[in-house]
Parts: sequence; C-alpha cells; structure tokens
Amino acid sequence: MPAADAPGDDSAGGRPIVVELFVSDVERSLAFYRKLGFSVAKRWEDWVLMRRGTISLTLQGDAHAVAGPHYFTPEIARFPRGTGVEISIQVDDVDAEHIRARSANLNIVKPIQDRPWGARDFRLADPDGYFLRITSPLRGE
Repeated sequence: MPAADAPGDDSAGGRPIVVELFVSDVERSLAFYRKLGFSVAKRWEDWVLMRRGTISLTLQGDAHAVAGPHYFTPEIARFPRGTGVEISIQVDDVDAEHIRARSANLNIVKPIQDRPWGARDFRLADPDGYFLRITSPLRGE
C-alpha cells in the first residue's frame, strides 16, 4: 500500500489540487490565461474553470471579498496579489512558451534561463500580479 503522500496516490478520490485565484477583472484575467493556452471548461457567473491539458486553474471574481466580510477583505486591494506564492506550470517546451508569452506581450518579470537544479524556466505576472513560473526539465536531464 503506497504512503498517503506518494505520487499517484488517489486516496483523496483522485481529485487534483486546483488553484483558485481571486481576480479584480475576470474578463482581463481570462484574456491573459487564454494567451497562455488555457481554455474555459466551465463558467458560472464570475467563477471560471480553465484547463490546459491536465492543468486546471480557476478564476474567481473578487467582488464578494472586496465587499466583505471575508478572510481576504483586509488585503484584497494589495498589489501584487499572492505575495510569497509562485504558481509553477510545467510544460513540454518552455522555449516555445516563452515565445508565446513574448508574442502576446505578457508581463515577463524574469527572463528565460537554465537553472542549476536541471530546469529551464521564466516567470511572469498575471494582471493581478500573481507570480507564474513556466518550466521544463533541461533537455537531456
């Protein structure tokens, strides 16, 4: 029997972790994530489930958090949002993704580079300042 935290363990019913981002403008965020290759899988009012292959991400309009009371209310107006969190998106070809991001004029905040831990990546910020790392293993690693 695998340990509860072993890769491939589906003791939680096979449900993946899905990151939900509270965003100030759902349409602006939708446009940004579409440029990264995500598409809308499901939408209900200002909540949107987006997918790119096996990756899922949800966007949630922040009006209810701004109005309060909500755990996020005191900090929701801060920029960038998600300080201290980096969302890592693993892709097959980081160089192609870098070209896609540059061509779409997305906010690349750290250039593409090889890392000593065997990865190649770049970082960008979404419209609310959430920090995204787009990464692939180095070729031959």
